[in-house]
Amino acid sequence: MKVARCRWWALVAAIVFSIAKTATAIYLDEGQSISLRARVYTQAAIRAEGSYDDTTPSVKVGQLVQHRNFFNPELEAKLSSYTTWMRDQRGLLRVIAPDSLDFRLAAWGFYDGIYDYGTQQFDQQRHKTRAIFTQATSLEDVLTGNDERENPREIYGDQRRVNELYLSYTKGPLFIRFGKQAISWGESDTIAILDQNNPFDLTLAVPGVFEDLDEARIPLWTLRTSYALFNALGPLSSGFVEAYWVPGDIDNTTATVPLATLSPYSPPGPDPASPEFQLLIRNGSFFVVDHVPSHSMGNSRWGVRTQALVARDYTVSAWIYTTFPNSPVPRIVGLSYAFRGAPPTFMVETVHQLVPVIGLSNTFFFEPLNGILRMEAEYFNREPGFIPDKNLLVSELAGGQIGKITRCTDPKTGRQVDCSRVPGALPQGGTVPHADFLRWEVGYDRFFFFRPLNPTNSFTWVTAFVGSYNLDETSNKDFRQAGQLKPGTSGQSPDDYVQLPKVDMFVQSHISSDYMHGRLTPTLTGIFYALGTFVVEAQLTYRWSDSLIFDTYYTTIGGAFSGPGFFRDRDQVALRATYQLN
Repeated sequence: MKVARCRWWALVAAIVFSIAKTATAIYLDEGQSISLRARVYTQAAIRAEGSYDDTTPSVKVGQLVQHRNFFNPELEAKLSSYTTWMRDQRGLLRVIAPDSLDFRLAAWGFYDGIYDYGTQQFDQQRHKTRAIFTQATSLEDVLTGNDERENPREIYGDQRRVNELYLSYTKGPLFIRFGKQAISWGESDTIAILDQNNPFDLTLAVPGVFEDLDEARIPLWTLRTSYALFNALGPLSSGFVEAYWVPGDIDNTTATVPLATLSPYSPPGPDPASPEFQLLIRNGSFFVVDHVPSHSMGNSRWGVRTQALVARDYTVSAWIYTTFPNSPVPRIVGLSYAFRGAPPTFMVETVHQLVPVIGLSNTFFFEPLNGILRMEAEYFNREPGFIPDKNLLVSELAGGQIGKITRCTDPKTGRQVDCSRVPGALPQGGTVPHADFLRWEVGYDRFFFFRPLNPTNSFTWVTAFVGSYNLDETSNKDFRQAGQLKPGTSGQSPDDYVQLPKVDMFVQSHISSDYMHGRLTPTLTGIFYALGTFVVEAQLTYRWSDSLIFDTYYTTIGGAFSGPGFFRDRDQVALRATYQLN
């Protein structure tokens, strides 16, 4: 299998280089209304820093930590030319005859050789911990064997999916799109804390740093519609209202939760397969359960937005939507007894809960600064949070109390029973606290010339000041960061967990320019947190042709152990070759 995969990608590479000079989109009909496009790349990353901060397994400088072969073919069809006959009919067919009718199908997938021919400690770790991680819509499913055991290869090594599949219909002021699609209402510069309509793939640590945001965003089965309200209404113009609905009975997809110790991009922490960790749970079985939402209409996501141009200068939007936050929080379930006298099962679940979000934004050209200002604020209502003594019962666990639980809940009747007498009985375990968050961004974008560095082309500068304020943080409600342990700690004290600041702020800035008639583009991106965490990525892009592009990346993360700083021992150099059929 390994040899076959290598030969397949070698064949792809040979074809790409042979047609790179002349490749364009492929049209499948004479009228060029049906087209095939594609984006394919291969990327290898080498660690530029050795592991520390309790990273398991450890990685040395120079080791290969990624060989990602990504493909994203797209089929688009403009179908309105096939519906012109409807306009000649009478009655309903003439009324609904579309002004435009478009179809889109896009695949998404990758193969990463990290488990086959990459750094071998990850393949060894995969075999050690494969039975520890599972996914289920209820905890009872875990006890009865109806859960889905997570295979690390299917998460980190080889994924494929239909990424987009939708039909778009336009008739006058009405627009309808139904199918699998992505929606982005919030700002998403680099780290998208305001872009929460769709879930993200978090398996490459930080979307926007180690993975492109658009590549990490996970589309959902959605009904989306918009209606143009007016062209001009007093000081307002170009007004519209937009809404979407993700039926929970059809799509319960949430963010892809990273699994500990199984990938070069896993969060740091203790090895759950180590003898020391197993001793802590008294030699029972241990499971981390991604408790995904059930398929039910009560878990439906929806949103409504309105937008207009005010006084011909200010693009103002307001919206409300519901979402499952991208970072679920852990909750201890405790000890359960699948069979009388059997060893106990120790479970920790990750909790996903719907959160309402209210947002407001304004974008306009600001002449004194000769650039574009972007302002946005979003209010997240009752977002699941993490307090060690509530979610994980840390103080009780450290005192040995949880092992003494005798009263449990019967999953069938909901009544309190003797844990040892009822198969599948579950302790109440921890609880999930909630907090309201106000998050905001003020952005500034402009083009400018700086002749000493580039005499022929302008620079593009995109920068933003981003912040988050926890409205519920008090001396009695001390929130921490989603269960992340400080380096060198065991998790048996609340102080072992990384603090979540009441107010967290960072500046992110991106600057680029073109050289050699657009063939060479250096780019520099920096993210700097008030706590001291920083992320810097330097990128150099060489455009061999419109179809073949080469990129070199250097990414470094440092400073405080918070947010992206969890991955401050993940500095890497990456090389990418991209082929575009466009």
